[in-house]
Amino acid sequence: MAFADSVARADEACLRAFALPLTYTPQAGEAFTVRAILDTGVRQEDAAPGAYALLFVRAADFAEPPTWGDEVTVNSSVYKVVDLEADAEGGLRLVLHFKRTV
Repeated sequence: MAFADSVARADEACLRAFALPLTYTPQAGEAFTVRAILDTGVRQEDAAPGAYALLFVRAADFAEPPTWGDEVTVNSSVYKVVDLEADAEGGLRLVLHFKRTV
């Protein structure tokens, strides 16, 4: 089995085990539900509330690639995508910044 296949299978297994459904709202498009792994409070800022979070998703779950400024809603917390990194095996790591509570 090739390395890329192994990583893709590991990513999918992690998503099955640890992902939660959340609402993803692109700047130009309609909101949709995606399953993702969320890690909150990964870095603090001096300004309140100022919490960053990381989100792991699969690129294949998006009709259009995520971009800066898109929003993610988890329960009552809304985050804004402020950075993103893609890996060669189809995984996306989105850096989120807390925006507001709904």
